[in-house]
Amino acid sequence: MDVEDYMLLFLSLWVLISALATKSVGVFLTLTLIGLLITIEVGSLFLSREQKESVKPLVELLIVIFAIIVMGKVYSILTGG
Repeated sequence: MDVEDYMLLFLSLWVLISALATKSVGVFLTLTLIGLLITIEVGSLFLSREQKESVKPLVELLIVIFAIIVMGKVYSILTGG
């Protein structure tokens, strides 16, 4: 197995454990974003430019979802709910 396989295995296990450990979709997506960012940062030396570019839309989508989750939490705190 090469490094890319180990990275995929780590990310798969991370997502599986996150799915089993959480009951909230928001927490699951946040943990998925964290795992993906860790995987990309640690394995960036072993990924080609094309591989990094192919993962970029997923990271951007998860960041947008994370921002929506945070805005919802802030709104609920500010409105007292």
